Amino acid sequence: MKAFHGIDKLSVGAIKKIQDELLSDTIRYAYEMSVYYRRVFDRHGISPADMKTIEFLDTLPYTNKLDISKDNWAFLSVKRESIAEIVSTTGTTGEPVFIALTGNDIERLTYNEERSFGYTGAGKEDLFHIAVTCDNLFIAGIAYYRGLIRLGASVVRIGPQSIVRHFDLIKKLKPNGIVAVPSFLFYLICRAHENELDIKKFGIEKIVLIGDSIRNGDFSANTLGCLIENAFDERCYSTYGITEGQVSFCECEFHQGLHSHPDLVIVEIVDNHGKPLKDNEIGELVITPLQLQGMPLIRYKTGDITFKISSPCLCGRNSVRIGPILGRKHQRLKVAGVTLYPKTIENTILGIKDIINYQIEVYTGNDQTDHIILRVGAYRNDKSFKSFLLDSLRARAKVTPEIEIESPEEIEKRLFEGGSRKAIIFKDRRIKLYE
Repeated sequence: MKAFHGIDKLSVGAIKKIQDELLSDTIRYAYEMSVYYRRVFDRHGISPADMKTIEFLDTLPYTNKLDISKDNWAFLSVKRESIAEIVSTTGTTGEPVFIALTGNDIERLTYNEERSFGYTGAGKEDLFHIAVTCDNLFIAGIAYYRGLIRLGASVVRIGPQSIVRHFDLIKKLKPNGIVAVPSFLFYLICRAHENELDIKKFGIEKIVLIGDSIRNGDFSANTLGCLIENAFDERCYSTYGITEGQVSFCECEFHQGLHSHPDLVIVEIVDNHGKPLKDNEIGELVITPLQLQGMPLIRYKTGDITFKISSPCLCGRNSVRIGPILGRKHQRLKVAGVTLYPKTIENTILGIKDIINYQIEVYTGNDQTDHIILRVGAYRNDKSFKSFLLDSLRARAKVTPEIEIESPEEIEKRLFEGGSRKAIIFKDRRIKLYE
């Protein structure tokens, strides 16, 4: 792997020159080594020798998760003995797909996270509490672990444990940094409040959040982000990662978008018809990872809705940034004429006192339209609470879902039903998904 330290501080022209070379190498490698891409390129009459610059990228066909799912191992581009590790997607949105990494890919992953955590100011003086799993074929946990160690930071790999265990280790080891999913930190805050513990006295100064966005489209903190930042009295760093592409993005200290690493990925945003969009136009994120060996991908449609920013960041970096993830393409809902994403519902209910956790379930009704069941975890179930919840949803989200109030413990079981390593906040039982 070629490491271009400081590439994001180069001029836009210099970055493009490096990306042109790396993209050309990626396309040639995929054609020569991947059964899938050789088949696709030949079918479309594409010659890798003609793909010399980024300008040619939009002439190539897209790849999506279904393509991998249909013929997973046709994407493998190395011999079996060269595989160092196999990871998988969570399977929360369908059948999980398997991704093979070589030793080079693991080194690339480490380099990616070293760069990302560097944006947060992490370094040798820090002790990070890693509250995400490092097992169960999960790529992110081990990536954070390796990236932090490469930076010289110390780590505590606790993963998914009881809240009591987390409190105990935080009290004894006094980490000043934490890596977690936002919903877990929200739960931690609620439990700390119940036990009359002051979160601000935990001494946690660097909060790196994965999985769910904590920003609105204008980069302000959304409801969940506000709750976490106010509780700790610290700014959080939002990240975005995708298993299939073995790549992640991270905010810098100015929190104006998530920085890409130009020597590791090329970013596009496309509309519903696959047409590339300009800066600040909202569409689907498409990535072309660079320098992958095990399973290269070209123009991979992530299904995540966002926008890109190519102008220089206030931090001085010229790397392309992406905005917050505004929703998942397949999670788009249409209820009684109102089109929305689950995030709209989440941002409404997270600001309501007494709600500990929740799950949003959608199904196709007899009228063949989307219907929503909102299951809320709370220790109260009186009529006034339910009425207030409904009124808030009507006013802010413009929907009136069915509401079921259960204990937080019951909701927790639903969230991790079937041993899921990722909380199933959105449960889709619709007959037809909207594309």
